[in-house]
Amino acid sequence: MLRGVSYVNLFFIFFSIFPQQLSHEVRVVNIAVPVRVYDGGKFVDSLKLDDFEVYEDGQPQPIQAAYYIQKNDVKRGEAPGRTAAPVASRHFVLLFQMMEYLPELNDAINLFFDEILRNGDSVDLVTPRKTYRLAGSVATEAGRRKAKQEFISKVRQDILIDSGAYNSIIRDMVHNLEAIQDAQLDERSDRTLQLNAYRDNFQRLEALQAIDLTKMSAFAAELKKSPGAKHVFLFFQQDRVPQFSTRALMDFVSHASPEEVLKVQELMSQVRRDVPIDREAIEKAFADASVDVHFLYITRTRKDIGLDVDRQTANETAVMAPRTGDIYNAFRDIAAATGGTADSSWNPAELLKKAAAASEQYYLLYYRPRGYSDDGKFHEIKVKVKNRNYRISHRAGYFAKDVPVEPPPAPEPESEKPASKSKAKESPPPDPAQTAEMTAVLAKSAAYCRKLENAALNFVCNETVVELFLDAGIPIGGSIENIDNGSPISLMNFKRAHKDGRRSSEWTYDFQLIRKDGTTQERRTLVRENGEKRQEVNAELKTTRFIHRNVLLGPIGLLSEKAQLRHTYRFVKEDRMDGDTIVVIEATPREKTGASLFGKAWIRKRDGAVVRIEWEPSSMENYAAIEEFALQVHVIPKIAFASEYGFEKSGLRFPNVYEVTEAYTGLRTSWKNVLSKTTVTYKDYKFFQVETAVDFR
Repeated sequence: MLRGVSYVNLFFIFFSIFPQQLSHEVRVVNIAVPVRVYDGGKFVDSLKLDDFEVYEDGQPQPIQAAYYIQKNDVKRGEAPGRTAAPVASRHFVLLFQMMEYLPELNDAINLFFDEILRNGDSVDLVTPRKTYRLAGSVATEAGRRKAKQEFISKVRQDILIDSGAYNSIIRDMVHNLEAIQDAQLDERSDRTLQLNAYRDNFQRLEALQAIDLTKMSAFAAELKKSPGAKHVFLFFQQDRVPQFSTRALMDFVSHASPEEVLKVQELMSQVRRDVPIDREAIEKAFADASVDVHFLYITRTRKDIGLDVDRQTANETAVMAPRTGDIYNAFRDIAAATGGTADSSWNPAELLKKAAAASEQYYLLYYRPRGYSDDGKFHEIKVKVKNRNYRISHRAGYFAKDVPVEPPPAPEPESEKPASKSKAKESPPPDPAQTAEMTAVLAKSAAYCRKLENAALNFVCNETVVELFLDAGIPIGGSIENIDNGSPISLMNFKRAHKDGRRSSEWTYDFQLIRKDGTTQERRTLVRENGEKRQEVNAELKTTRFIHRNVLLGPIGLLSEKAQLRHTYRFVKEDRMDGDTIVVIEATPREKTGASLFGKAWIRKRDGAVVRIEWEPSSMENYAAIEEFALQVHVIPKIAFASEYGFEKSGLRFPNVYEVTEAYTGLRTSWKNVLSKTTVTYKDYKFFQVETAVDFR
């Protein structure tokens, strides 16, 4: 029979726990390294202890013992001075990340019970909804048959339950594409609405399939507690997303506006999936746990890409296009770092058969690190066979003591880094008390963002947007000398005024935000423009320099659990604001991908609520265009923009001000001129729904 256990669901981001820690249970004395050696595609089973060399961080290490193991039997071993044989038990995890149930999965589960599982092995089944542990015996034919049927039933049931959300999003995206295609030439607002809806649905799909580093790290730490060999078989189904067919896209381009064409091209280009995970952290977590991960990438889906997703009839507008991102490459690297394998096929049973064959025999080496200390670092392991050019796979290394995965560790002091030729000023090491305080605040802030992300919201408010162009000119000229002299002349090619000649314009909107099931809709009705009454439903923003969206959700992209995997954080200061203690933390991205905004956050210490964010200008979506403009006129951009969250309801903070100041300076002069200023104020909130209860799975 199967019974539930307390593993977290690895891949679904909605109800994430705050980061766990990876740890060794006891002080390391002997390091165990499972090793597989191949001559071409054939396993080499004749090696002895003296044939191996083990290196840690590039330094040779003394090998204490070597065993040759097949399945769960120790076939032979050499262990001078060692009295106890190693634990050769096996623990299997069958993990399914699937958006559709495929009948071929039955064949894979049958294969596992009939040809792979042996009496004495332990098994966990991880579905998109729950984890189950095999509790009964499979020694008898009846017990094995019952366990097999229960596994098949649970896999099918749980995948079908969660596939409902996936199929619903797919249907909505197909509907969006059909509505865009059906809109007439004069229905631009309808097309824009559907394009925005398609984008929002795509983001829902991304969130549904997001991979959570924290949960995977906690999963590895849990597996580490199991004795013996640990084998994870991850069944991962290739996903597909509705896109315009070639014919429909050409038809759309022929009658759409240039802005709409550009927007569609941007949306379609997002098909490539850039995996938002820290590969190195995952690799180290599973390597430290001595778990071999086998990535089984299933290329088949049940939906014909040329057919309607519901009726399976020809669809001339939408096709189901396969995602072409690098998720396979990411998990291939993770598998390699654990001594596992990665392969792709339409046939899950064939993938499992190959992976199981690769995992069932190995050498188990033990070595004692020279000069071992609990230094908290990851130590790389390299195994070689003397005088042979064999292909060797093994885990990448181990942590010497407990190491937190999230939040990221403080940067190393400059004194520990390689010396630089330049004499840069050394930074002092981070204060331990400040680091501890920041860690606690980040934990609360992640919980706050989860609450915001999962909230059901429906409110209206007054949104006033003021765009001001100032008279100050920018000193420009045909040479550097003219710029350095700072002689102010008018900035050429800069739009200083609106079409009617105004240097200042003001728009007032009735703004509505509805957020449900992770999807956000923003609607505006223009009620006043430059003092004159209007009644323009579904109005677009009319600013000419900067536009804004999703101001309320700004903290999620900076401080949520998922965002904390992409950023490093620095304690700036502690402050007081409205009677509360505020901690100011600066976030910077681990990789310069330009995928999201980042900057400094003012966070309420007691609950992690975000009260202000000053965004880094270079993280703006269109900052490259600003830099190009500045380069043309020989100036330096000095952009500042910030969000303030001054209204509170049910523990959530809502924006009261959003402001962007556009200024420029000379290349080597001290002058600074402000060219434009966009100020957005929110007031007169009316809440119809603010529900923040979280339903944990």
